[in-house]
Amino acid sequence: MAPSTPSSSPRVFALLTALTALSVQTALASQPVIVAFGDSTTAPRGETEVYATLLGQELSFEGGDVKVVNAGIGGNTTANAKARFDQDVLAHRPAVVIMQFGINDSAVDVWKKPPATGPRVPLEDYRDHLREMLRTVKQSGARVVLMTPNPISWTEPLRKLYGSAPYLPEDPDGMNVLLRDYAEAVRELAREESADLVDVYAAFKTADQLPKRKPGWLCPDGMHPGDAGHRLVAKLLVEHLASADPRFARKPGTVWTPSGEINEVSPHATDITHDAAGPAVLGPALVKLGDGSVMSVYSTPTSYAGKPGECFIAGRVTRDGGSTWETERELTRLPQGRAAHPTAHRTRDGVIHLFFLGYKQHAWDKATGNPTANTRSDLWTVRSADDGGTWTEPQMVFEGYTGSTNGAEETHDGRLVVPFSHYVAQPGRLVSRTAVSADGGKTWQLSNSLDIGGAGDHEGALEPCVVELKDKRLWMVIRTSRKFFWESFSEDGGLVWSEAKVTSINSSHSPAHVIRLGDGRLAMAWNPAVHQRRQLHLALSDDDGRTWGPSLAVVRGSATYPYLLEAKPGELWVGYVDAYSGWGTNPRARHVKLAEQVLLDHAKARAE
Repeated sequence: MAPSTPSSSPRVFALLTALTALSVQTALASQPVIVAFGDSTTAPRGETEVYATLLGQELSFEGGDVKVVNAGIGGNTTANAKARFDQDVLAHRPAVVIMQFGINDSAVDVWKKPPATGPRVPLEDYRDHLREMLRTVKQSGARVVLMTPNPISWTEPLRKLYGSAPYLPEDPDGMNVLLRDYAEAVRELAREESADLVDVYAAFKTADQLPKRKPGWLCPDGMHPGDAGHRLVAKLLVEHLASADPRFARKPGTVWTPSGEINEVSPHATDITHDAAGPAVLGPALVKLGDGSVMSVYSTPTSYAGKPGECFIAGRVTRDGGSTWETERELTRLPQGRAAHPTAHRTRDGVIHLFFLGYKQHAWDKATGNPTANTRSDLWTVRSADDGGTWTEPQMVFEGYTGSTNGAEETHDGRLVVPFSHYVAQPGRLVSRTAVSADGGKTWQLSNSLDIGGAGDHEGALEPCVVELKDKRLWMVIRTSRKFFWESFSEDGGLVWSEAKVTSINSSHSPAHVIRLGDGRLAMAWNPAVHQRRQLHLALSDDDGRTWGPSLAVVRGSATYPYLLEAKPGELWVGYVDAYSGWGTNPRARHVKLAEQVLLDHAKARAE
């Protein structure tokens, strides 16, 4: 099929083509425009950083920025694309056009009444549409990059809609029975037209074979790339353009570092994760010792699934900023329980306090909606007055089923305040409260309970953290399932708490950790709701938590249950748990460090 022309006159078209080509060269001399032209796998998608956005952040041209125009529209086929091609592509006078279509073209709408019997755009028409647009782009003097569509995997909603012929609902690859041919058509077209090709379909299929990965992991809803999927597409595009034209290059400081099997650490942070002898390392706590070294505290060699007495609390010390770690040492264990998920706090008198779970059993009675009587995970503590050389015998702080520990706070008058949550019944849910010691951890008093209602396992007010504010009040930040943290305040050192209320801090169903920095700011680490537990973010507050600066992702992949430590002035260490393989088998504690200045620079850049 002959390419379409902006004018019926060949002479006018030739002139316009020449002028467009000239404008492309002029643009390349300054800031090139890249148009990402596609359907919903290209279009902006909520809080997900789509590949077009990432490309603008990560790609440079002769050391400067590029401008990326996202011309993706959900539901588009190549027929729709042709109709808007001049306005959405050529009008931008692009230097590079990225084209990705095919999922909608190949779709057979078997859910319609009556069912469709063929694809929305037949394969030959799809090929011709792409060829026509490709040739027009090339005639304008721009580079065209064809991308194959990403593969689709079955989800229950997709199986409900498309679970009949020609699709094969029992075949794991049965959503791609037609899409495979459309992807191959893109490859053939690239060969025939000597066009650039980025084979997204093949790259996603290869990624599905990685260890510990499940097919379709790059597309959470089965069809649209999520954060990880768009990161892979952006990586492929940056590498391709830099290889095809040496004037393009990856921007410095945009390479994330692998950590473990699926995690990546921000280019602004340094991975300081230590290894461990056991398969499970649960608990990301970090505590600064008297000589400035740092100890990592965790439970090992099993998780909650271990036998009683098998799981113990261990520690490793680094004296060189996390570059090397000393040999693991056992700190304490419970012969009749599983000592698990510790956190730590060093008080001003130099005593280190560890808080951990004595996990016994989790059993939820689905018939009554309550925890059973033998559901137990008590809260325990030990302390050391010699920087971890020796420890007291374990002391129970609370008997019941508690959620994971989340540090402690020492008040201005020397009280030690330990936040925790525990099950209550009728209906079964969790409430939050604190244990308070005025004698260095020898005896404990319990505060009132903070009950926000709810019903069900992991519902209610969970796994709080506590920090003292400048006005001497205590601020409690509470995990909930309601997409926002809740908060409460205490004016008496943690024994009486105000009614819990919702905050404006968006969060996933996972806890935060908040600490006071040496310069007076508050720092918070948490999982924003939109990213769930796939990204761990940090932010700073100049006004005691009333408002927060823009957050910065420091880890992506599987990162939750954060723990913060200011190891030295202006240097933040962040512990977190990688539970990608499950909590009951081999979760891993990991750690990163970064300068506080990174967060300040990030906030300044966002404000400009």
